[in-house]
Amino acid sequence: MTTTTTATDVAGWVANFGARLFDQLDELGACLAESLSGEAPRRSDLDIEERCRALLADPTTPIAGAGAVMAPGVLADAAYWLEWWTVESRGGSVTIAKLAAETDPRAVGFRDYTELPWYTKPFETGGRHVTGPYVDYLCTDQYTLTFTQPLLVGGTFAGVVGLDVLVAWFEEHLLDVMEGLERGCVLVNAAGRVVTSSDPAWVTGDLVRDLPLEAWRAGADDASPHWRATPCDGLPFFVLTPR
Repeated sequence: MTTTTTATDVAGWVANFGARLFDQLDELGACLAESLSGEAPRRSDLDIEERCRALLADPTTPIAGAGAVMAPGVLADAAYWLEWWTVESRGGSVTIAKLAAETDPRAVGFRDYTELPWYTKPFETGGRHVTGPYVDYLCTDQYTLTFTQPLLVGGTFAGVVGLDVLVAWFEEHLLDVMEGLERGCVLVNAAGRVVTSSDPAWVTGDLVRDLPLEAWRAGADDASPHWRATPCDGLPFFVLTPR
């Protein structure tokens, strides 16, 4: 008996992958919320280094970066601040390092992170967000997916907690699932940008144009004459298969 993978199977794999990452963010956010619950918290209260290093050191996870980015004014001793760690593997060895980012708004190298989508979307919507795929020149220099969600302290937005995943890792493992489909499929984000594909005509970063994304989000299965779209629960992704 031959078992054929379906688009629903692929979407389920992606959804479960995202759910596991957001579970990690829930734990990280809860740890931080407790640390920040006192009066006039300071940078030294952000006690998440051990947790972030554990996430990055775990060889069973795809996480390449982890940490928190604070809303302006939350900390008493820094207008802007982030706590972020990255991991790099070379020659069998693993190096975990804290990101050295310029957080002084008066400095030449300062970049206002409150204008970046991985921060603005959770702030504006109060919900989870996935940014990418994009080339993360600040942290990984590779195609990256950044998973973020609001950090709430006493019900008030205090910043975001987040995780970075390399698209190369994601692609390597997802392609094993995708290749079970009789025809190729393409995973796209909310803007129609290709995350990964088993169809060689499409590569990461390509834009699939003229997709009825709003109609699909509204549940209109027959909105495109060219593609069938299967949503990935909890994530802004669709699995596309040709009609």
